[in-house]
Amino acid sequence: MNALLLALLLSHLGPRPEVLLGATPAARARGKPTVRKVKATQAPPDTPPDARAKPPQGLPPEGAEDQAPSGPPTPEVSDPLLTPVPPAPIQMRSWDEALELVRQRSTDLSTAQAQVESAGGQARVALAGLLPSLNGTVLTQLNILDTDNTSLFFGGGSGGGGGLGGGTTGFQTSDPPVTGGSDTQTPTKPPVAGLLTASVALFNYQAITTLRTAREGQRTATLSLAETRRQLSLALARALVSVAAQERLAEVNRVNLRSALERLALAQRRLELGAGTRLDVVRVQQDAETARALVVVGDEDLRKAREALGLALGTPEAVGLAPGVRVESLMQRAQKDCRTLENLEGRSDLAAARSRITVAERQISSVKAQYVPSLSLSSTTVALTVKEDAVNVPFWNIGATLSLPFWDGGVREGLLRQSRAQATSARQQSLALERSVTIEVAQARRGVKVAQDSRDISSREQKLAEENDRLTRRSFEVGTGTSLELIQTAAALRQAELALVVREFQLERAKVEAFLAEAACDW
Repeated sequence: MNALLLALLLSHLGPRPEVLLGATPAARARGKPTVRKVKATQAPPDTPPDARAKPPQGLPPEGAEDQAPSGPPTPEVSDPLLTPVPPAPIQMRSWDEALELVRQRSTDLSTAQAQVESAGGQARVALAGLLPSLNGTVLTQLNILDTDNTSLFFGGGSGGGGGLGGGTTGFQTSDPPVTGGSDTQTPTKPPVAGLLTASVALFNYQAITTLRTAREGQRTATLSLAETRRQLSLALARALVSVAAQERLAEVNRVNLRSALERLALAQRRLELGAGTRLDVVRVQQDAETARALVVVGDEDLRKAREALGLALGTPEAVGLAPGVRVESLMQRAQKDCRTLENLEGRSDLAAARSRITVAERQISSVKAQYVPSLSLSSTTVALTVKEDAVNVPFWNIGATLSLPFWDGGVREGLLRQSRAQATSARQQSLALERSVTIEVAQARRGVKVAQDSRDISSREQKLAEENDRLTRRSFEVGTGTSLELIQTAAALRQAELALVVREFQLERAKVEAFLAEAACDW
């Protein structure tokens, strides 16, 4: 027992020599003195009753040892860093609330939906190549040099070439009247003509293959949208777990800082009483500064995690978790919005990769279809304004067109080589994705067991570090331990507590990743 402890004990003694103090082995193991009472001599008969009732001076009252604290009182400490980080301006209370923000604000989701819409538009354009088309043209002309001698010209590039033979046809509108059909009628001045052209493809293999390719591309975009939903669910779950972990780490950092400041106050008190050295204070102060640094870094990590959650939710502000929200309940609700797949082949990214191969192969067929002749049916009618009647229809033509693609300078050959290369690239990308997904799923399944074992080991390490720190602190209080041992055990406890928090949230993250690795999200 050192001089400081002896001085503290003797300060409680009274002048009565028959009072004996001692420290039991159990008390020494706990690092605190225990008062052991010895039966006092019987008081003389003439002793006043009040004097007999009073316990001997220096002894605690009856039962006081049962009410005594387990150790010395904890010193009061204060530090600006002990103040927690202010809560985030936006706080999530449930998974459904977070998912609703993702639906409304996610740029990735909006982009994937726009790609689905674009693919649908391309499919509709491809379908138009197989459906009838109907075009109308209304025109009027005036001969500036001779207003009385005006002719109407219908060029092949104005939409009437199909029925008029693709050349330029003119109708004389000067006096005497021109003949349109079986009757002779005089056109109006200025003349007005209407041209109506209709066409339909009787056989167009290129349009058929283009439509099939476009519809498969639409299916690819839909599968990509499903994969985007799965990735957004995974990113949201990771962000929520990260925020919860960083909030817990920030809390643990402050607990460790308070403990370090309490050890510093104890070392300074020992130095003031002459039982400690300046070296002890410096060592403990170094440990306190290390704890402060962890608080500063942990607070910044918490702010970054909140900002990352805000970006995942589609907002530029920091987002945190509402008080009392447990990450376990959030993850359980997240698993209800996604369904487990019966086999890995149904995962959206693998299905999209296989669909891209189909698109590339059909593009090859589309290029080959350009070598096949096409047959179309067209009809054209013209109406003129005349003086004798409102409208005169001079003719109505109907014809068929057979297109024979003999030579285009090598354009089709180049497109064929390009489409074949794209198909090969799509196959290789799909094969690489299948390999990586197989490893990803295997690692995700194994990761849950690894995270569980790591969490259990960290839990045992934390308990041992806590007990070691408690015993070392008691030894330091009674003077049998050194400041170096106190700092080492405190640092070990701090690392064990932080590791336990990280392992707990890694376990939750591993469970979510293992589930979503073989799931489809249809929200």
